[in-house]
Amino acid sequence: MIHVPPLVFLRSHGESPLSVEEQFQQLLGKGQQFVLVADHAQNDHPGETQEERKEKALFFKRIKDRMRVLCRGMIVIEGDKPTAAPLRMAASATSKAFGFTVASMAAIPR
Repeated sequence: MIHVPPLVFLRSHGESPLSVEEQFQQLLGKGQQFVLVADHAQNDHPGETQEERKEKALFFKRIKDRMRVLCRGMIVIEGDKPTAAPLRMAASATSKAFGFTVASMAAIPR
């Protein structure tokens, strides 16, 4: 039997009253491997301040070791346009920092 980790969706539109940080804490607290699927673009956070971005980066730095163990990979859904070069570079850096593969794919037709 092949074990396939569950897919966990990180969506650009909020579907939960919990913050992303709280959701990640709950997810990592389960101790179960997963694949992260993100459907948002680099510019999806126009109201986010520099301080908020810094706090988010520090949060991901704190959970890096657990992410390295539990996250088996990340899929970024590009949407209507191919992923911009800066975002691809960020994905590459994420891949190296967390130790899992980050892949991009076109939007799924509906």
